[in-house]
Order: sequence, then C-alpha cells, then structure tokens
Amino acid sequence: MNFRKINKLRRDVRAISPVIATLLMIAIAVVASLVTYAWVMGYMNFTTEKTGKAIQIQSVSYSGTAGASGVDTFTIYVQNVGDSDVKFASAGGVYVNEAAATISSITVGGLATTSLPKENTAILTVTVPGGPTSGVQSITFKVTTTDGTFSQNTQQFTLVA
Repeated sequence: MNFRKINKLRRDVRAISPVIATLLMIAIAVVASLVTYAWVMGYMNFTTEKTGKAIQIQSVSYSGTAGASGVDTFTIYVQNVGDSDVKFASAGGVYVNEAAATISSITVGGLATTSLPKENTAILTVTVPGGPTSGVQSITFKVTTTDGTFSQNTQQFTLVA
C-alpha cells in the first residue's frame, strides 16, 4: 500500500509546461544577443574614434640657402586625409631632423591660414638654420597638429652651402 502512494505522488509532480520552457529559452537567447550587440558596438565606436584625424606629407621641395644667413628653406605639401579639420601649431609644429623648424607661412588655396580643412592640401614654408654642410643629405620631416596628429617623411636633398 505504501507503493501506491509513492506512485501517485510521482504522477502528480509535473515539470514546467513546454510553452513556458520555450519562452524562457527565447528570452535567454534575446538577452544574450543584446549583450553581444552592445559589446561589439562599443568596440567598433572605440576603434573608429581613433581614426578621425589624419594628415600625410605629399612632397617636400628644397628652395636653397637664403644668402649669407645660412638658412635652408623647405616647402612641405601636407594633405588632410582624415574626416575632420586639423589645425597647425604656430610654433613647434614642424621638425626637421628632430629639430624644431620655423614656419614662415601656411597657405591653403593661396590664403594664409593655420587650419587645414578635410580633403585639402596646405603648403608649409619652413626655414631651418643651415650650417656649412653641403651635398646629399637624408632629411626627416615631421609635421604635427595641435591635437597630436602627425606625419613623417624622409627624403634626400642636395644642399648648397
């Protein structure tokens, strides 16, 4: 008689219904996909914010030494290849062989300016105190903006003393 009560008790205990089980599985899947989506979008925003501003040195030309003063003059063509405007520092924005150069002028489309709109090219005229060195020299140019964006280029020039 004792066995009948146990069997009856087992038949009365039921699991959750299949409908509720299905709803719980769908809810867990939706929550997991939302968490994954939020994580991926946060990662994508973090990586795309870094690539907003970019400049590139297109070319550099050497104008020679300015008379007896021994000052070398270079013209640097810098293009804004980023997606927003950049601004050049008036002092300490151009380095020639890791030494700060003096910016004589910055022009964009023939107009003097300190900012470079996106998809435009600026012409920077810089002067560097020259020395008695002449001949073929490998010179490294580095142009920086006020927000830290920079471009570096190394070229060889024949300097005239």
